[in-house]
Amino acid sequence: MGEITIRLSDATVIEALEEMASIHGRPVEEEARSVLERAVEDHRHRTDLIERARQIRAMTPTGVKQTDSVEIIRAMREERDRALGG
Repeated sequence: MGEITIRLSDATVIEALEEMASIHGRPVEEEARSVLERAVEDHRHRTDLIERARQIRAMTPTGVKQTDSVEIIRAMREERDRALGG
């Protein structure tokens, strides 16, 4: 396990951490650790989403005109309405 020291010069950040710690019933250090852990988890999740988007983009053929999804949805609705007699 690593250890870091963080110096915060912005009093509002310190006050917010103290308030959050009080709400959650834990020491400020534990609250700060929780905030950092959530931030890292959020970062990992975003990184995973970006990687998945890149994989999908790599599967999309280049130079092929893509149909706008609005047009596809509109056509599907019109087809549904015709099938339902509308």
